[in-house]
Amino acid sequence: MKKAKGSCIAIGNFDGIHVGHDILIRRMIDLSNENNLESIIITFEYVKNDLRKSSMNMKYINSTNTKLQILKSYNVDKVVKIELNEEISRYSPEQFIKLLVSQYNAKNIVVGYNFTFGYKAKGNIDTLKDFQEEYNYKVEEIPPVKYNGIAISSTLVRKLLLEGKIREANKLLLNKYTLFHEELYIDYDKNIGFVDNKSSILVPPDGKYLVRAGTKELILTIVSKNKGAVLTFDKKLEEKIDIVFIDKAS
Repeated sequence: MKKAKGSCIAIGNFDGIHVGHDILIRRMIDLSNENNLESIIITFEYVKNDLRKSSMNMKYINSTNTKLQILKSYNVDKVVKIELNEEISRYSPEQFIKLLVSQYNAKNIVVGYNFTFGYKAKGNIDTLKDFQEEYNYKVEEIPPVKYNGIAISSTLVRKLLLEGKIREANKLLLNKYTLFHEELYIDYDKNIGFVDNKSSILVPPDGKYLVRAGTKELILTIVSKNKGAVLTFDKKLEEKIDIVFIDKAS
């Protein structure tokens, strides 16, 4: 049983859990075990679109609920979602570090090489290292994991998916790209689904895709409309089954 003497924290947005995220999280778990610390994963959710660092039209690989479920599958002591509201989104880097120390008793902090934090993303790895002695914690930076010479990131995975390069994206994700049934409106009598264009969930571009739904392999056709994307399946769908993308259909 771990002693309550502090925590080891992995921090990141963790949109679409890819192989780089997996290395980071597993390193945090190893460190927590080595140092007898509580293991914590911290991720974020923007409560308003205008507080997001990037375009408000950016689509996510996973919904917040799905992301949290995947992170909980690591069986760490805690998975924490910090809501970036008007107040916290304006924290200076030092204020954010104080939050990690005061609320979670951080003793080890594990982050990716490109991690930024604080108001206008002014904090980075060097900032975390600058405050190590003052706030009594240690930082470990996970270097980039590369695919074809390019650092793997959620941005890269998102780009591949938006280009319809499903097979390549799946090589980087821990689990194949999936549209979860809770995120879709599906008419099971007509084998048609719909994703509203206001949804924050990424949908691959128009075309035909080989997908798996339960035990069945199907061809899914995606056609964009003014109000969203229409998904048509060539076989009868079972109810409440997730749609797992395998490849582009020939």
